[in-house]
Amino acid sequence: MKSKRLLTLVLASLLSIMTLTGCNKTKTTEAPKDADINTNEKITVKYWVPFTPNQFIKSLNESLMYQELEKKTNVHVEFTHPAEGQETEQFNLLVNSKELPDVIQTYAGEYKGGVDKAIKDGVYLRLNELIDKYAPNFKKLLQEDPELARQVTTDEGNIYAFPVIGEDKNEPAWWGPVIRKDWLNDLGLKEPESLDDWYNVLKQFKEKKNAQAPLMLGKKGIDSYGTLVSAFDIGPGFYKKGNTVKYGPMEPEFKDYLATMNKWYNEGLIDKDFATRDKKSREAVITSGKTGAFITEYALVDQYSAAIKSTDAKAEFAPTIQPALKNGDKVHYRVVNNRNGGYEAVITSSCKNPERLVKWFDYAYGKEGYMLFNYGIEGTSYTMVDGKPKFTDLMTKNPDGLDFWTVCNKYKLEVGPYLRDYKAVPDFTKFDKDAMDKWTKAEADYVLPPVNMTAEESDNYSAIMGDIDTYRDEMVLKFITGKEPLSKFDGYVAQLKKMRIDEAVKIYQAALERYNNRKIK
Repeated sequence: MKSKRLLTLVLASLLSIMTLTGCNKTKTTEAPKDADINTNEKITVKYWVPFTPNQFIKSLNESLMYQELEKKTNVHVEFTHPAEGQETEQFNLLVNSKELPDVIQTYAGEYKGGVDKAIKDGVYLRLNELIDKYAPNFKKLLQEDPELARQVTTDEGNIYAFPVIGEDKNEPAWWGPVIRKDWLNDLGLKEPESLDDWYNVLKQFKEKKNAQAPLMLGKKGIDSYGTLVSAFDIGPGFYKKGNTVKYGPMEPEFKDYLATMNKWYNEGLIDKDFATRDKKSREAVITSGKTGAFITEYALVDQYSAAIKSTDAKAEFAPTIQPALKNGDKVHYRVVNNRNGGYEAVITSSCKNPERLVKWFDYAYGKEGYMLFNYGIEGTSYTMVDGKPKFTDLMTKNPDGLDFWTVCNKYKLEVGPYLRDYKAVPDFTKFDKDAMDKWTKAEADYVLPPVNMTAEESDNYSAIMGDIDTYRDEMVLKFITGKEPLSKFDGYVAQLKKMRIDEAVKIYQAALERYNNRKIK
């Protein structure tokens, strides 16, 4: 996700019978013959979802947006939130109980054996037929975007949930490299594009700006989105070339990456303590002016900039493109937002009125719901200016001094099942816009889609990768810092094979092939 900053999880609730019924256990998943649903009678829905409270809103039961939604749909929602830190445990207890709520959100994919098994077990409803009949907005999105349809459909052809869906099919990147623009200007340097450019810039930062840590590298020596390793035409973990799955940390090019990082580390171009720094320590180096470049999400740079300017008014951060091996080379791996953004809400077999609930969810994917969920209540949280929604001072200059992200969940939805506009945040800064533009220049055709593993595959994969992840992390740090010579790289790869990395690749390959072969309408 990721707009200016995804903060909390969202939604929740349990069932309760009000004017109409809520839910009794029924394993029927067929849509009724009569498509006309009586929406004049109010129903109560019980909804379970993780939520992070703050001083402004303790529960989604206090959400003015949901109160407004109730007026429009005649559906009253009672939210229940699991205790923070106990979400998985409480989810498992919930699905094994006989007292299911109508809706479970966010943790639904953790059902033991997978979501297809949850449908077979009579815990989740298959939604395909209900969507065909009662969710025209959602159905239209799937028809217009086959890749989205593939993302919300399981390998067995089931649609089981309503997720957050990006309005934009190609949301921009939100993660990438940041550099001291003022230092570049002082030294007469251009923004680096190739790894050779980066090497020369970092050398100048060290020698002429006395940078203690010219480059702040992530503590594992490689970030999850492959910002530097992608220059070597590989991914940071599992990735694909065409339809073939590969594992980046065992490819020959990974040795070249390690050799480069080792050279930079030995020459003092990488923070010598990168492997032991926690978030607070890392940010202290950034904001004290001791580093010239780092990798981050654009949402954090405003606060870094404010902190460093308190002691150095001329300091200026600027985003720069992901480096290529050579100038003009293409980069094929970066952070991406799947259009199916997760936070999925499933309807359980306890729900007695799935037709009403499907219709209720569908509202969030239509025009009116889009405005309500993204911007809140017109006249309160936003107004229309020149035909475009603009957040009011209540949201951006809160009278109680609260920031946008603290107050937003009372008036709009941050994460949950709806059609999300990533631009539904206070005005993007020039840095934000430049970052999205530059970081999105890298391609993403090596990034794997959101595949599903079978229960057996998942168990095998977890058993294999638990030890491999630990071993890989240890060896990457040793290679970069020189505690292990790169002459031992072949031995490292041989050990990965002994630990069954090839089997893990085969599991991913099978899952990718099933994903590509999913039957969608």
